[in-house]
Amino acid sequence: MLTLLSSENSQRLRDFFVDAGYNESNLRKYLGAPELPSRALRNLSRLLDKTSAPTLLNALLRWFWLGCAQEKVATADLVQGELFSLLLESGLVEPEGDWLIPRAMLLPFDGFLVASDHPSAFEQHHSELVLWPNPTSKFLNKFAVRRHSRATLDLGAGGGILSLSAAQHSDVVIATDLNARAAIFAQFNIRLNGIDNIEVLTGDCFAPVSDRRFDLILSNPPFFITPQTDYMFCDNSMELDGLCRRLVKEAPEHLEEGGYMQMLCEWAQLTGQPWEERIAEWLEGTGCDAWVMKGLTQDPAEYAQHRIRETSPDPANDAELYAGYMNYYRQRGVEAIHDGLVVLRRRAGDNWVRIEEVPKTPTGDLSDLILSTFAAHDLVRAMDGDSELLAIRPKLAPHVRLEQICEQSGGQWHAESLTLRLISGFPFHLTVQPLVAEFLATCDGTRTAEEAIQGFAVTADAPLETVRSECLTMIRKLIERGFIIVAAS
Repeated sequence: MLTLLSSENSQRLRDFFVDAGYNESNLRKYLGAPELPSRALRNLSRLLDKTSAPTLLNALLRWFWLGCAQEKVATADLVQGELFSLLLESGLVEPEGDWLIPRAMLLPFDGFLVASDHPSAFEQHHSELVLWPNPTSKFLNKFAVRRHSRATLDLGAGGGILSLSAAQHSDVVIATDLNARAAIFAQFNIRLNGIDNIEVLTGDCFAPVSDRRFDLILSNPPFFITPQTDYMFCDNSMELDGLCRRLVKEAPEHLEEGGYMQMLCEWAQLTGQPWEERIAEWLEGTGCDAWVMKGLTQDPAEYAQHRIRETSPDPANDAELYAGYMNYYRQRGVEAIHDGLVVLRRRAGDNWVRIEEVPKTPTGDLSDLILSTFAAHDLVRAMDGDSELLAIRPKLAPHVRLEQICEQSGGQWHAESLTLRLISGFPFHLTVQPLVAEFLATCDGTRTAEEAIQGFAVTADAPLETVRSECLTMIRKLIERGFIIVAAS
């Protein structure tokens, strides 16, 4: 187990890794990609060959990336006295006869150095395994609201990955986890990275912070929907998606007015039930505005195979595990499992809910995407009637593009379709008619919506009232989607 060093020695250890070049750039340079050894990839021999030269960086890569023991004699001249002692004192490596055994993986992430268990720990079936910065935690970190927060909660913090980033824009961060072993890793990582505004607490869900409120809550909870309770980082004992529902229901009591909760989750779709219906019930009566972004959908058979491959290292158990998974889903009428991101914002008044399937691979500033989307919904709902909307000065956002697809016939190109598309954030798009595209081009912030609509009615040679009604409906939608922003008067 890792041992917490003094702040001074933690800084020495961190500087040692930095000076040795143990960073993501060098992982890519020397290994070709930040790729871990894997039975499935059968790549250990190649990675060992790439790190065979007797250098300090290769020794660190073999210990803390590949998870390989090394002979004391081979590393004695590479790691000098005091730093060698710190590696031993910290528990990162442990002597065993003539060998030095690594007891953690170290992963460069977002400018930090993060200690975790090595993926090989799956082979020991360690229920309290502490996960490294994986795709889900990295995904949530990209979306995390980055504005000043007086207090931030990292709920289900694991090794503290999200806490480290949140500390940069928070007065204080509280990192909680049910896994006491994860709390030790989190404390180690906080000290290793020289951060002093994170407090680590152990307990279930909101129990450790029962009397506190936050400006931001981030949560990547153990949301797997399986009959297993093997690993604390991904499994929980509640029925189906009950844990995620519980967190959504309880979170508002711990949010300040205007505070956000962002949570990755999975939810089940039961036979005969639309996929939106189950998660919509979670949001009822929360006193929060909500945006649910659905990502991947898997049928139970696909999902079971995927989760078994992730968490069970021994293929000999696959048949028994798969039968157990499928029996669990069939008994409960599960016909699909969805994953996504839930964003809540506590706000007094009449709350709005937006539940949708979003395109994959968002780009740009995703924190700004969250804040601007909520602000856009606020703007539309703040307008009591059409007169206020007609008075705004709509302007196409700078990340809007119009795409034209043409087909060739008769020796000429003919327009087949026009698509309005966002090139930042989620790539939402909608098909528009040529006249509508011309109207939107006139939305440049210099004219009011009423002036633009009147001009469009003349161009289209259509009744003004009809054009006005249709255009206002479209403008509302385009503001909420981020296609149109409102220029200052």
